[in-house]
Amino acid sequence: MTKKPLLIYLHGFNSAPASVKAQQTLKYLDQNRIDIEPWVPKLPNEPGAVKALLKERLLRERTCRHIYIIGSSLGGYIGTWLRAQIHALHPEYTTRLVLINPAVRPYEGFTEYLGPQVNEYTDEEWELTPDHVEQLKTLDIATLRQPEEIFLLVQTGDEVLDYRKAVEKYSGSEMLIQEGGNHAFEHYDRTLPMVFQFLSGRSIDRIML
Repeated sequence: MTKKPLLIYLHGFNSAPASVKAQQTLKYLDQNRIDIEPWVPKLPNEPGAVKALLKERLLRERTCRHIYIIGSSLGGYIGTWLRAQIHALHPEYTTRLVLINPAVRPYEGFTEYLGPQVNEYTDEEWELTPDHVEQLKTLDIATLRQPEEIFLLVQTGDEVLDYRKAVEKYSGSEMLIQEGGNHAFEHYDRTLPMVFQFLSGRSIDRIML
């Protein structure tokens, strides 16, 4: 294994690579000179197009290397699906996943958001349709493989998602459950040393929080 690890950061609903947590992650990599290749794609609004984009990227991998995924909110749901695809395409790869206040079954709640949308980072206007919700269902992963290679970060004050659903879904995984906070995950930057300890396979030093 000669290639540097690949880190895929997946942003959330109506977000973008310019999001605060994505940029904090890239800044941490740069400041600490971590030898990882980052990829922060702009995810299409249509789940089917998201699947095509990520699968196309995986098919370009020809040399075995570690692949790490960080997924925030809806990006966590997508990241869980993506990890399963990597296991199927490249079972020889080590694939670790970090989830930040992840959506668990977003298709169950998205019907109340149907209609016109505006991306808060790009100002793009688009429409969420029932077909988008149906496509989301095809990304659901019922059974987690090697849950110990997943690190779940949740805050109990998440005003958008019920953190308890994520705790139940990812039981058996490494977890950081913080009291209070919000859906954006307050002080995410303070968790980055732990995040990269986990991704690299080292023991997590929780004292640093």
